[in-house]
Amino acid sequence: MGTKFSTRNLEKLGYNICFGRHFPLNWQMLALHGAEIIFNPSATVGVLSEPMWPIEARNAAIANGVYTCPINRVGTETFPREFTSGDGKPAHKDFGYFYGSSYIAAPDSSRTPGLSTDRDGLLVAELDLNLVRQVRDKWNFPMCERLKLYSKALNEVVQDDFHRTLSSKSQNYRM
Repeated sequence: MGTKFSTRNLEKLGYNICFGRHFPLNWQMLALHGAEIIFNPSATVGVLSEPMWPIEARNAAIANGVYTCPINRVGTETFPREFTSGDGKPAHKDFGYFYGSSYIAAPDSSRTPGLSTDRDGLLVAELDLNLVRQVRDKWNFPMCERLKLYSKALNEVVQDDFHRTLSSKSQNYRM
């Protein structure tokens, strides 16, 4: 799944690896298992994902009452042999430009400025874990999470004989 959970020195850390950031359930599962700071190291490029970069981890921080730390490298990597990326473009030797822009998002929707898009950098910040508890107490999202309903719906869609349908016969899940 690309996720990992760890508890060290009383700080609860989660790791959502690269592409995992596109899946809200990854962030949610890490938070449900106690993570208060979730790192998302990535090596991501280009036009497709860059518009989502400032949004996904920030939204995850808000929705799950955690700090998120999306980390991306900068620069271009060149390979000795040409390859295709399944995007219809001709074979090439570079993967694309890694746009950096690492930042930290807080559960109260604030965030740090992003690091450079073209230079290596180091982001140092003091994270107040008390803010995690304050935001969770204020919003109280767990009271409305409906995890049992989600569990039932997810259990159905992971069955081998499940087929996506949009019809009047489909099970109605009011969220």
